[in-house]
Amino acid sequence: MPEALRIDHLRKTYGETVAVDDISLSVQEGRIYGLVGPNGSGKTTTLSCALGLLRPDSGELRVLAQPPGRLAETKGALGVVFDDPVLLPGLSLRANLGYARRLLGHSGGRSDAEVLELVGMQGVPANRRAHGLSLGQGRRVAIARALLGKPRLLVLDEPLSGLDTVGVREMLRLFKRLRSEGITLLLSSHRLHELETIADDIAILLSGRVVREAPLPELLGEQARRLELRASPPAQALAALEALQGIGSVVALNDDRLRVDLGTREPEELARALHEAGCALHALVPERSSLQAVFEALLDEQLVGTTPGEAQA
Repeated sequence: MPEALRIDHLRKTYGETVAVDDISLSVQEGRIYGLVGPNGSGKTTTLSCALGLLRPDSGELRVLAQPPGRLAETKGALGVVFDDPVLLPGLSLRANLGYARRLLGHSGGRSDAEVLELVGMQGVPANRRAHGLSLGQGRRVAIARALLGKPRLLVLDEPLSGLDTVGVREMLRLFKRLRSEGITLLLSSHRLHELETIADDIAILLSGRVVREAPLPELLGEQARRLELRASPPAQALAALEALQGIGSVVALNDDRLRVDLGTREPEELARALHEAGCALHALVPERSSLQAVFEALLDEQLVGTTPGEAQA
């Protein structure tokens, strides 16, 4: 499948601080791609390098087949909204859209009225000045601005920030509609629950590295094979499970809790191995299959000093 965005081995440092380290991503055309991670994980730096706003130390980047320095060649096929909508506060909505259209050289495509309707701003007078908008309204207008021209790829940084419940629902419906029209969406977001309802593919960044990139159904399928258990003595239980052939990974959490990737094993086999090792099994609970659970499991693995790659080895 053709790629709307490709990043290979991106590295960016600020002095001695490594912001992103050997990041590779592939965003396929016509899909919704979610980029998730905590603050400081490298999401904005990655997007800024791809969009030519930051110069990377190394790596190959292509957006709609163009390197960052030649994004003007995309001719309106790329729409971008960062976390700060950056509207001109003294201008009206209509003037903000008109200015953007002239600045970016957009011709044809959707009209101002159409893009404002798409983002649910049709009830707001087009002559209202931007400084009178709420944060959520400003974000809607910024997304409307990104829809001018004929975008094939939308890159949206925290697009749901500042929206109320109704606004979030409307925006998610819009994203699904745009995907149905063949537009590719790259969404950087902390809103994991909402992202799970629309994303086709997910990349999870932690400490400047991609720890997992996969289609969402694959991620959730993997999560269904994980469980959390409590056993004592915990060190003995950990050793018994690590020695069990076919186990995907075992991560010690706090107290006497262990997170186990079943691999080719079944829960009753874990219970048997613990009993044979002289361990007491106090609880064994399958993990809830959700993007939030996947994210928290990967974060836990990092916090205890075990990377996903090491855990699966």
